[in-house]
Amino acid sequence: MNRFLIYLSTFWESISRTVKPLFALIRDIFNAFFGRSGQKTTIRPWMIVRRTKKRAVTREAVASEADIRRMMERMHDLNDSANLADRAVRFSGSDQDFFGKPEEIEAMVMELLRQNPPFLHIARELPSDAEGDQSEVQTEYIVRDSVVTVTEPCTLFVPETGSEYRESRRPPGYPVLRPARSLSDLRFAPMLYNSLPQDLVFARLLDGSIPIMAYREDRKTILFRQEEHLFCHTEKRSCRVPIEVETGGVDKSTRLIYLLFDRSTSMVRNCAPRGINAVMELAIAVTMLRTDMGRPHARYYYRTFADVIDPKPKDPPYLATTLEEKDDLVRRIMNVNFSGDATRIVDALETAADDIEKIMESGELDPDVKPRIGLLTDGRSSLYGNIVSRLARLGIEVDTVLIGKEAFHNPELMKMSNTISMVDPDVYRANGRH
Repeated sequence: MNRFLIYLSTFWESISRTVKPLFALIRDIFNAFFGRSGQKTTIRPWMIVRRTKKRAVTREAVASEADIRRMMERMHDLNDSANLADRAVRFSGSDQDFFGKPEEIEAMVMELLRQNPPFLHIARELPSDAEGDQSEVQTEYIVRDSVVTVTEPCTLFVPETGSEYRESRRPPGYPVLRPARSLSDLRFAPMLYNSLPQDLVFARLLDGSIPIMAYREDRKTILFRQEEHLFCHTEKRSCRVPIEVETGGVDKSTRLIYLLFDRSTSMVRNCAPRGINAVMELAIAVTMLRTDMGRPHARYYYRTFADVIDPKPKDPPYLATTLEEKDDLVRRIMNVNFSGDATRIVDALETAADDIEKIMESGELDPDVKPRIGLLTDGRSSLYGNIVSRLARLGIEVDTVLIGKEAFHNPELMKMSNTISMVDPDVYRANGRH
């Protein structure tokens, strides 16, 4: 009897450990999307972040304010916020929405950095002794053309029109009689005054009683007066944006991040306002690359997927290792055309697994490198056991980012992912104006 009770107690404890987290996850999802409409939700883009038991025991690093400030300055100087806002305006057709304003985009990215989701590496654990000193940095620069508003003083010459009266001794003109004012006027005095004695002539000149004939002409004049003003104008300048590049421990701390980017039309159409899911996906991918921009040990491989995969599976993926390559990859992501008709997640994962297997077999990377796939999508997927077992056999960790409410119904993705972040852009749009 005692053995049966012990067995029953053990069975109940195992059931509780399995069912309790599931009910907590369902409760969080229900509260996030079906809570009270009048109650203001705390601004958290990563409403639910789920980790496997193996990742849950790992102590998560915390991003410092200095790292957050440096990242925001980097993205501001590289015009990322303005470019994301421009994409949002092109999707929705208006700049009055939350995502259509660069300052609101910066606020969203700052909250992303503070939340420190598992796929973002702005905060990391301290390196071990074998990895070397990763605190050694050197500054490199990216030349970026940007539009700058310049305020400078300027002198304006304001025109003024008027009339000037001038005299001439000969017609044509308007004849007038006026008294002689100088000795030179005596030449034009009547003959009577020329025959008078000089003392009398001078006396009459001083009295103003010697008349002379003159011809007055009206001439139009344009005069200019000077005024000092401050003028604001925009100039296109080439700016050097500083990037701190780590130089210590590069060989022992290499990371392989394979980025799978969903470019299906559902990212634009299945949301309101139009395109907010696509803007959120772009912001996440750009922030990931900007965070690892100064880390040469972070190698990024990149493909987009929808009804077809780009580049094609027979072609190698895009690779970004150096500073310039990661900047070019950000520019490529910003210009993604969301035109796919389907969301073939299984094919994308199979292609990524093939690429990672070839990379590991080539000996290009250290055998201790842990490859990771960053999957950004909003679509459902029916995953089969072969891809799950293959990823586990290759030691590939999957960080899945589900964007939008419809993407939360992905039980198979939740099972196979090491971390899964469920993002709701509407939370920012409703509560982001602060």
